Amino acid sequence: MLRSLLLILAAVLLMSPVFLSGQGSDHFDAFFSNFKVAVQQKDTATLDKMMDPKFDFIRATSVPHQTVFEGLDSDNGRQWINLKQAVRGTPELYKGNGPYENSRVLRCTPIRMAFNCVIVFKLDSQNHWRWKAMVMPTW
Repeated sequence: MLRSLLLILAAVLLMSPVFLSGQGSDHFDAFFSNFKVAVQQKDTATLDKMMDPKFDFIRATSVPHQTVFEGLDSDNGRQWINLKQAVRGTPELYKGNGPYENSRVLRCTPIRMAFNCVIVFKLDSQNHWRWKAMVMPTW
């Protein structure tokens, strides 16, 4: 009887929407902590695994990961420096509409004053956090 109750309790906990969603702050905090370390170490292999397959970079969508890393390296690594500075900040919830709805964003330094710069983290279809974008929209 006790064993049956424990199995039922375990099943309920495993099926909990909070557990399955991956949206809990602990889950994001662990992801972001690993992301910061990878950025500081310029660990492109780890960052590649953390990236969404359809990554948005600067003003383009669905950019191949290798192209993103080449872009970060260009201009004497200007965007690597930007990314390293940005991860010192705290991501904020973004509840606006569009492709980044229900994501977390981190401010970065735009390349031109007419732009904003945000780093976007979003849950994928399996509810895992992914680095979705480093974009410079004109909001």
